[in-house]
Amino acid sequence: MKKMVSACFACMLLTFAAGAADVGTIDNGYPGDTEAQAQMLCDLGLFRGTENGFELEKPMTRAEAAAMLTRFLGAEQEALPGEWEHPFTDVPQWAEPYVGWLYESGLTKGVSDTVYGAEENVTCGQYCTFLIRASRDSDEYLGIIASQDEVTSCDTAGFLRGDAVSLAARALDIRYYLYDDGNGWNMAQKLIHEGVFTEEQLITAAAGVLPYDYTIEAGQGDEPNLVCCMVADVTVAKKELPDESYQLVTCGDSNRTYIVLGEEGQAETLYRIDLIQPDQIDLSALYTVEPTEWVFGLCSVDSTDYMKLYREDETAVLMLSGDSAQVTEASGEDCFPWLDGYIMLTDTQGWKLRESGVEPVAACGKYVTQMPDGTLVTQKITPEETMICTWNTDAEQVDAITVPNNVLAYPNPDEDTRVAYAPSLEQSNDVYLWGSAGLYQEQDGLLTQITARPAYDYSYSAANGSYVIVTHVPGRFVEYSESAMSQRTGDTLVRILPDGTTEPLLPELPEGSLLIDTVNILPDGRVEFTTMKATEPRRMGRFTCILENGKVTITDATYDITMIWGEDALAKEQARLDELGVGVNS
Repeated sequence: MKKMVSACFACMLLTFAAGAADVGTIDNGYPGDTEAQAQMLCDLGLFRGTENGFELEKPMTRAEAAAMLTRFLGAEQEALPGEWEHPFTDVPQWAEPYVGWLYESGLTKGVSDTVYGAEENVTCGQYCTFLIRASRDSDEYLGIIASQDEVTSCDTAGFLRGDAVSLAARALDIRYYLYDDGNGWNMAQKLIHEGVFTEEQLITAAAGVLPYDYTIEAGQGDEPNLVCCMVADVTVAKKELPDESYQLVTCGDSNRTYIVLGEEGQAETLYRIDLIQPDQIDLSALYTVEPTEWVFGLCSVDSTDYMKLYREDETAVLMLSGDSAQVTEASGEDCFPWLDGYIMLTDTQGWKLRESGVEPVAACGKYVTQMPDGTLVTQKITPEETMICTWNTDAEQVDAITVPNNVLAYPNPDEDTRVAYAPSLEQSNDVYLWGSAGLYQEQDGLLTQITARPAYDYSYSAANGSYVIVTHVPGRFVEYSESAMSQRTGDTLVRILPDGTTEPLLPELPEGSLLIDTVNILPDGRVEFTTMKATEPRRMGRFTCILENGKVTITDATYDITMIWGEDALAKEQARLDELGVGVNS
């Protein structure tokens, strides 16, 4: 049987890389800098400079943005001779065909019904909106064209022509879903289909500018498998693989891809894949993978890649640098970015993964999250207790809270035994951390325990400083399964007052009566929450409920609830709650 681990487009055209771009704020992390990306777009007929060059360091007006977007879409030759109508009164004559074409194509709406804002500088958010409208019937660009942090940073610094170039180069690889003739193409493939440029022109222009992606084309019958080098989903080169068994591995965002070849059950070889000529792929042997090992990509720190080796009796870390590969002394379960490198944690040791090798650090335990102030939060879990720790940017412990496991064991339904479930933290945002170990607030590395009672979701009321948490009756273990995944949750709601006292919002109901998912305190003080009910196949539908004066009203349900349980599902659920004594009609 073939082994196949999909090679992520680790430096894919939507990568939100950190750091400053050569020109502007948006940094794609591509092999070619902003100037090279501008030249690539120019060679493809998608971007044009001025008599002074590309002028990437200058801001761009909305009129200039209209011209650039029209060119990027390969529509300039259509737009210029056309007679397009629009309602805007402030568009200069030279920009009329561009703005008119965009307006009639549904890609721009202006800043008001009659004003386009032609001489206003375009913002990053506005340009991202233009780009996303060009590919799909939506204005939602976050996570597709750019991240919120990118947009905020870019608009704070000022959106430049260089930023527009970076976003346009990135947009070549976004999926095109606007019309039925999209056929699953990305924007580059759509432009090729429309004759704006050819595959050969894209391959030539993108060489050394856009990152390459490697995929496997499985052979049919006696045909060999092929490793394919792609740029924006266009094939650059192919190479036959000598073995039927293969595993593609990528590391972080380095755009370095590796492949494991050999016969299953025997020693295999880890190779690095390189495109050494415009149409020639090279495989460089780096490491012998023993039959008991499984290779998994971890992260990249500058020019060094790290992989995890799963073995029968240990988990090791493989460091790949240049043409060398060596097993380091680091091991652990979690690896994540922290400051200027990556850290891997075990219960007793932390390892900083640097370009030159691994460095031991004090932080240990299971990784929870890194907070916006740089504080690292970990938890060391035993059946008896959970210790939650915070660490500063010098890897020094700042705070620690120990949460005892007040209920050590729960019935195991499959056997006549009991199973220990230690409390833990499963979720976090910029301020709070929560889970079966309670609800905590972090500030400057210090933890404030809002409650040690399990909190599977929470809502905070600024009006009176109270919280409402999803929790469960003490001594119970509440779990649900969704899409073959199990997760703990609660069966009741509790209010936590500013002085720390608690107030139950629902009475203790028979076990299994409720399966509560989320909670939200409404502006009028009422509590909205959702409960879950199994639907098919292996899914959880949700009822929306309002709690007022201790009584629950069912207000809505997800589509799968009514599809599986009937149009009267809401009425039946309301009647059930009424019978339990918590419904609004009880």
